[in-house]
Amino acid sequence: MPATRSLYVYPWDIAQRPLTAFVDEVLALGFGGLKLASAYHAGKFLVPPRPGSTGPRVVFPEDGALYFEPRTAQYGTLPALAHSDPAQRQVAYRLAEDGRLALSAWTVLFHNSRLGALHPELVARNAWGDGYVYSLCPMQPAVFDYGLALCTDLVGSLPWHSLTLETPGWHPYAHGYHHEFAQLRGNVWLETMLGLCFCDACHAAAAAEGLDSAGLAARIRTRVDGYLAAPVDAAPDQAGAWLAADLFEDQELAAFLRLRQRRVTRFVATVRSSLPAATRLYVIPTVQRPTAQTWLEGSDLAALAQAADGIEIPFYEPNAARVLADAVDTLRRVGDATRVRAILRPGPPDLGDGAELAAAWHGLAALGIEGFSFYNYGLLREALWQRVAAAAPR
Repeated sequence: MPATRSLYVYPWDIAQRPLTAFVDEVLALGFGGLKLASAYHAGKFLVPPRPGSTGPRVVFPEDGALYFEPRTAQYGTLPALAHSDPAQRQVAYRLAEDGRLALSAWTVLFHNSRLGALHPELVARNAWGDGYVYSLCPMQPAVFDYGLALCTDLVGSLPWHSLTLETPGWHPYAHGYHHEFAQLRGNVWLETMLGLCFCDACHAAAAAEGLDSAGLAARIRTRVDGYLAAPVDAAPDQAGAWLAADLFEDQELAAFLRLRQRRVTRFVATVRSSLPAATRLYVIPTVQRPTAQTWLEGSDLAALAQAADGIEIPFYEPNAARVLADAVDTLRRVGDATRVRAILRPGPPDLGDGAELAAAWHGLAALGIEGFSFYNYGLLREALWQRVAAAAPR
């Protein structure tokens, strides 16, 4: 079974199940690989019942936990925090021993509130100096080193076929932090300005490039404070135009954003050079919709596709038309369909309709995309997985 069709899965969905039966089920659905969470963040997940599962219905994952047995001595300032449940840490080893599925280590890197709380000096800080505990800043050398140590530890601990890296850059301002709250409407301009990092490491990197990041931060404070004080809420098209104008008119802002992109690309290239040649490396470059906004996180689509073995795009859209439009633009920017893989979400709020799912899948394949993954095994009803199997090109 080719590993170009994979399922995203959490260790807690497997830990209490007979492993042979689980692998049999995945193979019967027509998939040859798993993207197994090896490092993950906090959350709250509603889990429908599965055959043979006796687990909880609502799961609160341990924040910043590693789902394998880390070699703690190779980490530096930021420690390796292994999950407290040995059964969940052993899932990857059990799957590797079974050997029937290609395994990818789905690794959340710098979205880590637990490490951010332990090391507030290493988190992203906005133009006002407010720290974002959920977002470690990759411009910080200790954060860069932690990500590299985690990736090399993974490949030294288990026979992964590939690594799939998530959040290799800065986390955006809005991404569902606990009780995230505001009494004004968000928009792409406001959230872009609030999401930029001006920590000490970012100021130092900007100065090395001849950029006045302190002046840029001051301009952002003035612009955003003026907007927050005004009795208006920008419409989406207005906010998009404001952002485009600022990027065009404020050359220091554009240069600062490119500086962030070079840092993320350098990190990914360093990871790639540190891995065995046989272990493939893929990057999920964004949590943004549409994909063209991935630069908000420091991701350069074309550069990352070349620095790694490819990028894996979450085409999380409500219908096939939007999926394919996003894919056309993504392929235009990358320039090579063989460097792009697709993640589809075949349930609410996305492609829950079987016809839409099939249209998206076949349409992406017609564009030259060959690798497909689906999110997420444990979150979707069993009937939806049967729909996925029926829609799959064979």
